[in-house]
Amino acid sequence: MLQLLRESRGLSQTKLAQLSGIPQPTLSKAEAGLTELDRDRQIAVADALNYPVDVLDWADEVFGFGSAAFHHRKQQSLGVTTLQQIHADVNLIRMRLVRLLRGVELSPLYRFPSFEVEELGSPAEVARAVRATWKLPMGPIDSMMRVLEGAGAIVIRVDLHSHRISAISTSVPGSPQLFILNEGLSADRERFTLAHELGHLVMHDLPTSPDDAEREADAFAAEFLMPASEIRSELTAIDLRKAAALKRKWKTAMSALIRRARDLGKIDDSRYKSLNVQMSRQGWLKQEPVQITREEPTLVMDVIKLHRNEHGYTTEELAALAGLTPAEYRLRFHDEHGPEKLRLIRD
Repeated sequence: MLQLLRESRGLSQTKLAQLSGIPQPTLSKAEAGLTELDRDRQIAVADALNYPVDVLDWADEVFGFGSAAFHHRKQQSLGVTTLQQIHADVNLIRMRLVRLLRGVELSPLYRFPSFEVEELGSPAEVARAVRATWKLPMGPIDSMMRVLEGAGAIVIRVDLHSHRISAISTSVPGSPQLFILNEGLSADRERFTLAHELGHLVMHDLPTSPDDAEREADAFAAEFLMPASEIRSELTAIDLRKAAALKRKWKTAMSALIRRARDLGKIDDSRYKSLNVQMSRQGWLKQEPVQITREEPTLVMDVIKLHRNEHGYTTEELAALAGLTPAEYRLRFHDEHGPEKLRLIRD
């Protein structure tokens, strides 16, 4: 936990030594499990890191990016320090949510399935199987947030410390599936990213080559959000005006719709390149002219509301439960309450 908390703040051992007044060799030995910090030094470290001292005693398992438990959608390579900070943050977020969910019973409408791509034939077939398993209606997905939360998943937005990473998803024993979105994504990109991460969680229980996994997750997301049998005819003779109109209906980016038209054989490569050149000239590859309404997750707020109303927790007590100072808790969580969806577990 000492290493995890330090890395979550983006600090080196040397910097933490300067801030806490504890020699760097002592911190190194403590992180390696070769020595224990006495209570005064624990308090000094916690103060330097701006965490409650009791968090140092958490004994939760830490999962690494190299395991099949983590999937992350990124555009480019990330530096080691940034990846370490993201890894630490994601583990700590999961630990906090596990604690906040204690005493709360989730009642998902459906469960997360697991499918092998080889058995069904393609990621598109997996996407169709998931929609069928979850009994989703034909047509556009109205809300990816509601679909995922309906399966008991947690969706949150946080600062992932780099624009080069879009999201992280995790599925580990003892906690619900977790979708962490990087702040600043457009609403349509968030939807595709959530569908992409869903593809990882239902298809990639075992480690898969990164390139294959990303390609399969993209193919899953395209079919999940834009089923071929329903959208193919609508993509005939697509141009920018038609792409804009279809975006309002399907809630996917114009660029994704144009790509879908090419992948389904409705336009050839030459037309695909021409449309992308037109998008680029208009500056629409960075910001499209048509915007859709951003979806908001509600499950975490429902949990907080339940703790306040049923358990009588104060902000300070909720902060302690989440392993944060009250000030940081207020930054990471807010007091807006969604509709009642949860119930207290009683003996």
